[in-house]
Amino acid sequence: MKNSKIMNIRNLLGLLTLAVSLGFSACNKDLELTPESSYNTADFYQTINDFRQALFGAYGGLRSVQGFDYPMMMESLSDNVNTLQNTTNNPLARFGFTPGDDRILGVWSAYWNVINRTNNILDQIDAGEFPNEETRTIMKGETQFIRGYCYFQLGWIFGGMPLIDRVMNAEEITTVARSTQAETFAFATADLEAAAAALPESQGGDNLGRATRYAAKAILARLHLFTKNYDAARPLLEEILAYDGFTPFEQFSDCFLNTRDNGSEHVFQIQYTSGLNSQGNPLVYSLVPENLRSEQFPQGGRSTWLAVSNDLYEAYDTSDVRRDFTIQKGYTSANNVIDSLTLLFIKYAHGTVPPNNLDNDVNLSIVRITDVQLMYAEVLNEMGYTPDGEAFTLLNTVRGRAGLDSLTSSEIPDPDTFRDTLFNERRLEFACEALRWFDIVRQGPERAAAIMNAFLAREEEGGGSLTFDPKYLLMPIPDSEIRTNPALEQNPGY
Repeated sequence: MKNSKIMNIRNLLGLLTLAVSLGFSACNKDLELTPESSYNTADFYQTINDFRQALFGAYGGLRSVQGFDYPMMMESLSDNVNTLQNTTNNPLARFGFTPGDDRILGVWSAYWNVINRTNNILDQIDAGEFPNEETRTIMKGETQFIRGYCYFQLGWIFGGMPLIDRVMNAEEITTVARSTQAETFAFATADLEAAAAALPESQGGDNLGRATRYAAKAILARLHLFTKNYDAARPLLEEILAYDGFTPFEQFSDCFLNTRDNGSEHVFQIQYTSGLNSQGNPLVYSLVPENLRSEQFPQGGRSTWLAVSNDLYEAYDTSDVRRDFTIQKGYTSANNVIDSLTLLFIKYAHGTVPPNNLDNDVNLSIVRITDVQLMYAEVLNEMGYTPDGEAFTLLNTVRGRAGLDSLTSSEIPDPDTFRDTLFNERRLEFACEALRWFDIVRQGPERAAAIMNAFLAREEEGGGSLTFDPKYLLMPIPDSEIRTNPALEQNPGY
């Protein structure tokens, strides 16, 4: 599968290099374009190759943001990282950020850049020249999937967004005010539903790794779980689980090996490859310190790495195979100094070691089938707790692969206990997959504050010197965006 992906991306390289802003590294601040600069292009596409080029550009924009700014920000905000150890180079980790923070702007700008690319496509695809309508329909569905995903991401991270569904000039942009979060989610829902109706159930050959019907349904189900619309999420998750193309890998470790990319575990992944210009995955080495030297990291990491929290490490049972695969305790520096305490994320570093740090070709999963299983277990519990019912079976299936014993209703006697157990299981299964902060936020202000304050009360996190403010459940709108568009209002508390 990986070879097919490499051939596919090599074939597309000539087109990718023509797309705006795709030649940069994911951590290059040149990607921080404001909506004003993002929406001032008026490219015209006519042939199928023109639209392919534009669509590759949209996928490339996702590759950039998902490969650095977004996962680094999501993990930093959560209880998965050590807040004091990360304070110096990462103010997000201790909520020391402002609306002028570069990483927040990077996430905002990158998603808006992708939305601009999708609007360029959707404005013109109906009039384009295609060999057949099926191809047009699928490419339009992929574009709607990407735009819907971006609006969902912006909506839950920042709140209500200005809803821009066509290409606008800079003057028009500065008059568009924010819609509500509910309206933003409704917009994303419409795109994702249209994508699910248009896309095939699988993509192969030169299209391997591109969005499918089930990718759209999975993101839509995730949106419905955020809004606690379990009735809407249930049939989507049931459809995915009924599809025989998805089965969990036998071993947890296989989920993060480049040799198993695009396999049956993965509902949707962001695609990376090595040996090309800026197409590798930079997140792998970004998670560890620059002075580390090991077989997995022969060139070390970078200065903006993430130290894992003791709270996360201790949440794993010692028999849980996921712990030592996900987290490394201690490391040896380039000067042979041994650090026996620092905890590092190494989840993506078990595959082929690339020739340089930026050229890792392991994909990043946006949705794995175990995520679908646990989402469905959550839906079943919220719609009606059943002792030792199907929700227990799904939860225990995930636990079983990790080497853990099954849990029964004697240990989880009610829906509240099941909910807490489920969210803990999600934390362990998806650590370093940018889902923990999402799961904290969607539990609501009261529960989120309880989780974060208990975490911040730990001695190594400052012993309660910092109290969590629920305003952080929404990130601030970047200052530069408000200066550009006075119609945007800042989130409360900033």
